[in-house]
Amino acid sequence: MESASSPDSQSGTDRNAQPTDSEVKDLGTSGSMSRVQDNPLSAPSGRRRQKSAVRMSDVAALAGVDTSVVSRVINGDERLLVRPETRQRVLDAIDRLGYRPNIAARMLKTSRTMAIGLVIPDFANASHAQIAIGAEQRANDAGYILLVASGAAEHRLAQLHGRVDGLLYAIATGDPAAPVQLPEGIPCLLVNRREPHLGPSVIGNDEASAEVATQHLIDLGHRRIAHLVVNVPLDTGNRRTAGYLRAMSNAGLPVPPELGITTDVDEIGGYKATLELLHREPRPTALLIATSRWAMGALAACDELGVRVPEDLSIVAFSDTPIGEFMHPALTTVELPLRAMGVTAVEMLLRLIDDEDVADVELDELPRLTQRASTAPPPPD
Repeated sequence: MESASSPDSQSGTDRNAQPTDSEVKDLGTSGSMSRVQDNPLSAPSGRRRQKSAVRMSDVAALAGVDTSVVSRVINGDERLLVRPETRQRVLDAIDRLGYRPNIAARMLKTSRTMAIGLVIPDFANASHAQIAIGAEQRANDAGYILLVASGAAEHRLAQLHGRVDGLLYAIATGDPAAPVQLPEGIPCLLVNRREPHLGPSVIGNDEASAEVATQHLIDLGHRRIAHLVVNVPLDTGNRRTAGYLRAMSNAGLPVPPELGITTDVDEIGGYKATLELLHREPRPTALLIATSRWAMGALAACDELGVRVPEDLSIVAFSDTPIGEFMHPALTTVELPLRAMGVTAVEMLLRLIDDEDVADVELDELPRLTQRASTAPPPPD
């Protein structure tokens, strides 16, 4: 009866035998001759030799600083006062040594998840994506990961509760502000909307953006400028309407009811609203709309009715997302500081997580209009 054999005996090799000259020659590639036993893959344990993990103290020693400085650089602590060259030495040491923070250890030490949640209305809106890009960049710099969810705000907020250290949220379209119940015991910050009873927030200057867009159309000679408004009461839309009305008033232009229309905030909404506007008399010569999604629907409606853009109708949209440049015709837009909004939102939330007080922020970045092919002087009467 034969005893069980090892993998080596099954393959017919003798572990203790010395390699022949031909075997040594075969093992030695590029002029290098190494014995079988010297190959770590052939070690009796069958495991690779592992390098010892790089520690934060190793980074500190190489950079010539204290470990607390390394920790605060990694965490993006804005209260750390060090010279730029010192910070760069730390970053260079991290890169040279290949140091990776031990997230699990940090979670145990700080009782934090090292995650931030972001709730947006949907993933189809490019504006929300720009906010998320800025938020993720700042979260990564601070050693956090960003978890993004879409849908009804209250439901998603409840789902993320306990999984994150703080929450950023934009109340989903169609959710009235008042009924939303924020989870208790977790810092929350409202993004791209302001509702005093829902805590601190960060917004852009939507009123000034709408005024700049409307003034551009006025300067081109337009007098009948229509405005598409979302059909639910949103703070963002209210501020944009105020900017539109102010520009029209300053120019001495009337705003009859037929120049305003509410619709759903998607491509179909833009399509239906534009169809209705273009059947009204007198027909508007210019259209101010909130998003590139509405613009896609508006352009489809114009094409269906044989209305030329911009010869018969000029269109301006908010938010200079990349898609606008590749529409036909290319879309004139007003740029909103969406990525900066995401960055600022995370910075504010990190302070809330550290039990600091924060106040509402309105970004002071001035709106910038990018004129493309969708706007021109109005057609002659």
